[in-house]
Amino acid sequence: MVILPAIFRKVVRMTAHERKNQSEKLLKSLGIVLKDDLPPIEEENEVTLRTANEVAERILILTYLNCLATDSSLQQPIMMFLIHEGLWDKATDVEKALFHKSPLTEEELTIIFWRSESVWLLLWVINKVDQLALPEKEADLLEIFPYLPGFLEPTKSFIDAATMLSSSEILDQCDFIFRLNWAMKEDSAQLSSTALNVGIAHERYFAINWVTRMRERWEDS
Repeated sequence: MVILPAIFRKVVRMTAHERKNQSEKLLKSLGIVLKDDLPPIEEENEVTLRTANEVAERILILTYLNCLATDSSLQQPIMMFLIHEGLWDKATDVEKALFHKSPLTEEELTIIFWRSESVWLLLWVINKVDQLALPEKEADLLEIFPYLPGFLEPTKSFIDAATMLSSSEILDQCDFIFRLNWAMKEDSAQLSSTALNVGIAHERYFAINWVTRMRERWEDS
């Protein structure tokens, strides 16, 4: 496992241009050069992050959707639990439809399982995961469970105790994953000599854009 360099684990306030330069320097060290000169992302004072409670709730919904996708016999207990915990109303309309549906298609299952990568990033965002490695090794649902309340156990303490990373750290990652995803679309061939995983990078980009409200609704592309 390759851990992101120390610059991504320090609370250092930077301008958007400085953050852009930092990301490009890291990409270059990985053998990835952007052909397009992408603009900086938003300045820190222009971004309003999701709350720690919102992130914790999203983690739980995504994880229980993964559990259902793994074992369809859990459908009713999980839905009743989410309703009891006040999480059902926090699920999107698409997620509610998936919780209700049986059987799920292969495409739906694939999308749900990939959301484990979103969960891993979100756990990092609320300080449950200390370090975020480069997007190389796929997340394992069994590795996620120890960070969460027990299966069908009360979630209030987990949600209430959640705390956010600094906006600087989150925007560092947001800028880096934005440029990495663009590089993957722009010239996937230059990634062939690295262990970077396109799917993991995409899911992290999907999740962190929601955290930073660069995507307002979870399902927006």
